[in-house]
Amino acid sequence: MMQTLTIELTGKDSLKALQNLEQRDLIHIVNEPDLNLYSLAGEPINDDDFRNWVEYAENSPTISLTEAKQRWSDQRKKLQKGKIKVSTTT
Repeated sequence: MMQTLTIELTGKDSLKALQNLEQRDLIHIVNEPDLNLYSLAGEPINDDDFRNWVEYAENSPTISLTEAKQRWSDQRKKLQKGKIKVSTTT
């Protein structure tokens, strides 16, 4: 699944860390996205599909920010130790 995020870099090493992820084909950095689009990369989406996606997102379970950070920390540790494999789809 592809998701587009907007982030604010907070330190001088932040961009380098993201570029390292991009070099390992884990992410793709979009230089200047048009934020008025429904989606950035991939196939165009029609209004009905967009509404369905919004409804799905609204009905999906959520987790706290603390839990999300913990999950990401655990995943990062596993990735760094090479215990999980990352597959990419295009």
